[in-house]
Amino acid sequence: MSWLRIPVLGGEIKVKPKYQMRWAERAGLVPKLNFGFFIISWWSREALERDRRNSP
Repeated sequence: MSWLRIPVLGGEIKVKPKYQMRWAERAGLVPKLNFGFFIISWWSREALERDRRNSP
């Protein structure tokens, strides 16, 4: 769950608290900016599809 989701060409920018990081963000598979308490990450369409396939 993100605080903010911004659709952009080719993907999505997500702003969320650090404790809600997904597996791809923790593993470094998606670019992210870590601001301590919250992160900003950019998910490409391919990364979003991969995340949907790996979610229960």
